[in-house]
Amino acid sequence: MTITFKDVAKLAGVSTQTVSRVTNGSINVSENTRNRVNKAIKQLGYIPNKSAQMLSRSKSNVIGLITLEMSLHGAALIANGIRLQAHDMGYGTVFSVVNAPSLDNIQTSIHELISQQVTCIILNVPLTASAAEQLVQQYPHLHFVFIDVPEESQVHYVCCDHKKGAQLAAQHLLDTKHQHFLLITGPQESSASNSRYQTWLSVLANTNQHPVATHIGNWQADSGYLAIRDAVANQIKFDAVLVANDQMALGVLRALNELGIEVPSQVSVIGFDDINDSAYFNPPLTTVKQHFLDIGKEAVIIGLQSDEQETPMLIHKNLDVTLVHRKSTAPRTDNPYQKESLIRLLDEIKRQLPDA
Repeated sequence: MTITFKDVAKLAGVSTQTVSRVTNGSINVSENTRNRVNKAIKQLGYIPNKSAQMLSRSKSNVIGLITLEMSLHGAALIANGIRLQAHDMGYGTVFSVVNAPSLDNIQTSIHELISQQVTCIILNVPLTASAAEQLVQQYPHLHFVFIDVPEESQVHYVCCDHKKGAQLAAQHLLDTKHQHFLLITGPQESSASNSRYQTWLSVLANTNQHPVATHIGNWQADSGYLAIRDAVANQIKFDAVLVANDQMALGVLRALNELGIEVPSQVSVIGFDDINDSAYFNPPLTTVKQHFLDIGKEAVIIGLQSDEQETPMLIHKNLDVTLVHRKSTAPRTDNPYQKESLIRLLDEIKRQLPDA
């Protein structure tokens, strides 16, 4: 016996149109109704005919993602959030990875995804407002959601509250009496990095503070490591390091350790992201927590919502962030008492003295 839409609708107490909306992943269904329909589908063992759905809707149930390299923790977590939310709403996902976020590379990726009949495309690559708006105009039949664009962009976007996060980080170091700030940003083309950097400058300027130096990183640990080595080689005095993400902060901590500069008694370090490994750095990293999975999930919801509206209004979402205080920051002291260092120094002196 073949189970049909009508059987599911009858058991769930809804119309066949409602069953169609649920199986097609429509967001215009209440959670209670969706649960009833899914329960009926499971009870009856109904298997939706995906081929028929595609023909009736003239499009596939697939969401496209254009992303930076998955070696970046944030990019990988956002991609996972997209995959999870898409699956929950009955959609598949296809990814296209770009090594260099040029407009040509992005357009090539868009064409690859179009060939797979995607419903909407989420872009987790840095773009200017004009470039993002150009893509929307160039492909009017597609629905785009952006993750790394300036806040004034006239496109759908979702991101964390970069300004609030940067403000929390800088203010934390000011409240702990630090005075000499070294800043390590992400790539210049990233709106996320620029927003954090400009906010750091603004918060410091409010107390007549200015950074002693700024280094431009690449989101990877090696750039944080090299920034510290360069600053020390150039005899730049600093007692606090503001880092635009946790991976670069990991490189910062290693460089300081190799140079014999103790964290946090001599230098405090604060990151941004709160990736899973941050609590296990040495010392555990104080950082700003953003919710990567939620960003990915929200991007899917926005993309499908705009897909179902004939004239969708622009959606701009900034998800909340929080400061996570760990052991890489501490109040500044003018004359820190380095007990362990002194003990090691005394032991070394004793070893060099002739036997009495």
